[in-house]
Order: sequence, then C-alpha cells, then structure tokens
Amino acid sequence: MAAHFGDGPLWLALWLAGIAYFDPPTRWRILAWLLLSIVAAVVTYAIKFTLKRPRPHEIDGFYSKSYDRHAFPSGHATRMGTLPVMGAWVFPALAPLFWAISLLCIWARTALGIHFLGDVLAGWAIGAAVSGLALALAAGLGLPL
Repeated sequence: MAAHFGDGPLWLALWLAGIAYFDPPTRWRILAWLLLSIVAAVVTYAIKFTLKRPRPHEIDGFYSKSYDRHAFPSGHATRMGTLPVMGAWVFPALAPLFWAISLLCIWARTALGIHFLGDVLAGWAIGAAVSGLALALAAGLGLPL
C-alpha cells in the first residue's frame, strides 16, 4: 500500500479537494504545489522516456506497466520529493508526517522491486529540487510566500 502513496490520481484528487476546500491563500499555495509537481513530472518523464531504463522486474498486475515500462527516474518518487518541500510550505505543522510518507513510499517502491534505489533517489531529488528552486526563486523575486 505504501508504494501507492505517490500515485498521480490520488495526489490530483487531494490537490483539487484542497483547492476547493481551503481559504484563498492556502488555495494558491496548493495550486503552486500542483503546478510544480507537473513541472517536476515533465522533467522526470523526459528523462524516463529518453533513457528507457527497464524496471528491476516485470510485475504482473502493475497498473501502469501498459504506459510506463521504464524505471529511471521514478515518477512516484518525484511526487514524493515535492511532498516534504511543498507540503511543509503549505502546512508547516504536518512536515514530519510528509517526510514519513515520502520516505515510506520510496522505500516501498524499492522493497517491492518496482524500482532500483537509484530510480527513487533520482526521482525524489528531482521533485525536491524543482520545489526548492521554485520557492527560492519566488523569495528572491520578493514574491509573497
């Protein structure tokens, strides 16, 4: 189950629910998180479909193997890399929970043999770097955070 914490449809539903539910300042932060996750995903999938590194094992019943047979970098880990950076920016009190979910998911993806360790580390680094760079750029430009 932890391997699915980074599922795209789950996070899209959570982001859209947050945008619909929270006050305007929080809404804008959640929207920024969603947009940065899309940017990170574009980077990840550009690398993934250029390198075409196979997964450690072909897994029967793996829901995305029909459209995503490649392992490096991990898209789930990319979303999980945005979680402790952007999630803590939006909801600072939940930062320890976000770190735990993030690390548990990338561990599970490796433990199940869906990815090599390098796949999840690279994906996580892409998500965290895109998020961190965007927040640093926004702060440097004097944008309200």
